[in-house]
Amino acid sequence: MAATVRRATELDGPRVAELAVRLARQHEDYDARRFARLYEARDAEWYYGSRSESTDEAVLVAEIDNEIVGFAYIQYEAKNYPALLENAAWLHDIYIEESSRTAGTGRLLIEKSIEAAREFGADKLMLSVAAKNSAARAFFERRGFRETMIEMMLDLEVKD
Repeated sequence: MAATVRRATELDGPRVAELAVRLARQHEDYDARRFARLYEARDAEWYYGSRSESTDEAVLVAEIDNEIVGFAYIQYEAKNYPALLENAAWLHDIYIEESSRTAGTGRLLIEKSIEAAREFGADKLMLSVAAKNSAARAFFERRGFRETMIEMMLDLEVKD
């Protein structure tokens, strides 16, 4: 029962949305002040489904036995002035159902994300990882990612 990865189609939208909402909730649990609850399943379905035909974005789905068990979302930027980047692809999202995390699914999603980034013309693949997600950070480091920036936040909420 090996995983396979392919480009998502618009028909995959509902399942990708379900996984994306789980990812969003996971981040909200890490830090609700940093990670906003921006969408429900309907919004996520529109967001990821609308990217299936993009020439500078890719939604990838991982399947085991013809069932989607994970996804990745990659976006290419030729230039990003605020981030001081050229020819970079961003791995904005990656999520795998917990029951499928030991089947090499994450490794395969990363490999296919790298392929997609290269197809876009990127010479680097960037990502951010939640500070409290030590398992994901270790996973990415094992895949060759290295730390280049540290995100910081000052909470400006007015307190009584």
